[in-house]
Parts: sequence; structure tokens; C-alpha cells
Amino acid sequence: MIFAGALERRRQNRAGPGGTMNWLRLAPFCAAMLAAGCVTPARIAGPPPAPRDAALIGFASSVRANGNDPNLRRDMTETLARLRAASDGSLDILALSGGGAGGAFGAGALVGLTRANARPQFEIVTGVSTGALIAPFAFLGSQWDPQLEEAYTGPLAENVLRRRGLSAFLRPGLFFGDPLHQLVDHFVTPELIDAVGRESRRGRMLLVQTTNLDNQDAIIWNLGEIAERGGEPARRLFRDVLVASASVPGVFPPVMLDVDADGQMMQEMHVDGGVTASFFVMPQIISLWGEDRLQQLSGGNVYVIINGQLDNRLRATPLNTMPIVSRSFETNQMFQARSSLALTTEFTRRNRLNFRFTRIPRDYDYKGPLDFDGQAMRELFDFAEHQAETGQLWTTPEQFVEQLGDPAQGPRREESQAVR
Repeated sequence: MIFAGALERRRQNRAGPGGTMNWLRLAPFCAAMLAAGCVTPARIAGPPPAPRDAALIGFASSVRANGNDPNLRRDMTETLARLRAASDGSLDILALSGGGAGGAFGAGALVGLTRANARPQFEIVTGVSTGALIAPFAFLGSQWDPQLEEAYTGPLAENVLRRRGLSAFLRPGLFFGDPLHQLVDHFVTPELIDAVGRESRRGRMLLVQTTNLDNQDAIIWNLGEIAERGGEPARRLFRDVLVASASVPGVFPPVMLDVDADGQMMQEMHVDGGVTASFFVMPQIISLWGEDRLQQLSGGNVYVIINGQLDNRLRATPLNTMPIVSRSFETNQMFQARSSLALTTEFTRRNRLNFRFTRIPRDYDYKGPLDFDGQAMRELFDFAEHQAETGQLWTTPEQFVEQLGDPAQGPRREESQAVR
């Protein structure tokens, strides 16, 4: 009603020739704003937020944990012992980072490793944001490569960004959430759930991360255990967790999860796992623990795919909302990835693990994490596939430092003539 009163006063103040026409010009804008306000979703409860011990209806509490929970250290130590016993003698861990459209790089890299016959069976796969969307396919192996390729080069991926228009001012996201939801729902089939459940029962682990904004917690989800539950409730929760992990705040709406707190129905607000970490090899509490080595890890292999660039790139940012949002997101991802990379390097050294990683090279003409143009994603996928197929994918922290050159010289001028 505030809008209506203001517009009526405006109409009266401008009475005379042309006054009615000005009112008619403003009427559609007023209607759009009022309509958007009428349909703004309300939370069923909260604030206050749901407590940390709130339960997911129909699922055991073990399907998720706070990433800083000290109990994870004990649980993961026992789990790693079982993994080591069930493996072929080599414990292989894959961590997939966030990066939006840059996920086409990670998808292409995995398909290229398949073609090169150089893709391990990963005992543990972890994913954050777009890495969470890749993770189930990476976990299930090369027979799911066609679905992985389609997920990042097909029409559903290209159309994932659909602007809200004027209603974005009163809605929780610049873009509609439906296209992302439809993309994930299309690929999270009963067959995929059954396959993940079978592998989880063998002892392998599929973990992804979301961020609970209400509690400011990093939440680690055991998607394998969710899949073991089976049925449509498991499929829906599996899908919703993936959507939440990829829902960049302000870009996509958050995912609201219903929980039970001592008999009271409440909701939790979950968003992009990249808010709290670019990627993770182990939950943070384990990575930071320094008292003793996790003996079960010694001699294993850690692989990290960073779906973005790690180098400062000189590029003028257009003075427009979306380029600013995209560039800011890209910059945040770069610094998050650097921090996670340093932490992982120390963790792998301390626990005598072999560590290799990859990222989009600095001289690749990458337009940023919100560049969901179909041709751009196809080219990035093909580039990563070629890198992996020809043995040019992996690097080590030491090699990366050498490639950076003398840090006193600062970032080089952009050589964006293109590797692509």
C-alpha cells in the first residue's frame, strides 16, 4: 500500500495535461513490485534458527555433521581403517572445488582421465558447489561419463541462469532457482541413487558440503549413507543437498530443509558450500589436528580439481551488476582455493600422502564462474579433456610455486590470447 499511496500523491501533484499518461506508465512497475511482494516466501519458523541437534525427518543423524565437530576425527579414523582394508592397496581421494560454470573443466578432466586409462577408483570423493554436482559421477566411475558430459555441455546447463527481472529486488536471488533444480533433478535418478548406495555399502565415501547460514556452520553430508536409505525420500534429499551446495547466495535462492527440533517443525537455510571452503579433502577438524598422524592415510594419493584459476588476472570489470557479481565471485573463489590449497599441502605432507592438483591455467581465456554460455562450456570441457588425455593435467605444489615466478614482480599482464 505504500507504493500505491506514493503514486497517488504523484498523480495529484502532476494533474493536468499528461498526468494520466504518466500514471499509466508507472502502473506496470507498481503492479510488478506489489505482485513480487505478495509471493515472497516466508519461513515456517525462525528466526530463531533450528538448533544444531535438529533432526532430518526419516534419516539418521549420521548422514550429516558439522565440519568442525571433534567427533568427526574419531569417526573418520575408523572409516579410513575400513577403507584401507577394502581398497586394492592404494587409498585414493578426490576433492572437487566450487567454481560455477568452471565445473566444465572438472567434468572434462575426469572424462579425459578415462580416455587415458589413468583414472583411479576413488575411495573417497568430496565436492563443494559445482564440485558437488560432479562428485556423484566421479564417485561412480567412467560408465557415468556420458551423463557427466551432458550435465555440463547439454542444454540444461546452458539455461541454468534465468534472470528474475524486477522481482529480484524482493526475492532471495538474482536468478530463478528452478533451472538449477531441474538440472540436478534430471540427473539424480533412482538408478544413480541405487548405484551410489551400492558403492557406499562397499565402504567407499561420497561427501559434499553445504553452508547452514542460520548457524554459520559448514555441514558435511554423507550422500552414500543417504543413498543407502533408498526410495524417493532419499532421492529428494540427495537432490536438495546438491542444489543447496551449488546455490551461490544472492545469485540463486537458498534451499530450505525441514527439520524436527523436539517435536517442533522448523527450517534450516542452506546455501553454497563454497561460502565456507573452496574444497575439502577431510573435514576441517581433521585437517587441523596436529597431535598424531592418521596412520591409515600414509602412502595414499590425494587429487584436487580446482574449477577455476589461481592466478591474478588483469581485466577491466564493466560497471554493471552481473560483471561485478561474477568478478567478485571469481576473486573470492581464487583466494578461498589458495587457502584450501595451502592447508591441504600441509595436511598431506604431515600424513605422508602424495598430492597432485589441477586448475584452469592462467593463460586460458576463462570468462568467469557465471559464464554459462554453451559454446564456452563446451570449449572448456574439451580443453580439460585434452589436458588429461595427453598427461598434462596434474601438477604439484612445488611445481605451481615455480610456475608463479618471482612474486616480487607481481601478476603478469594478461596473455589472454587464448589457449582455447
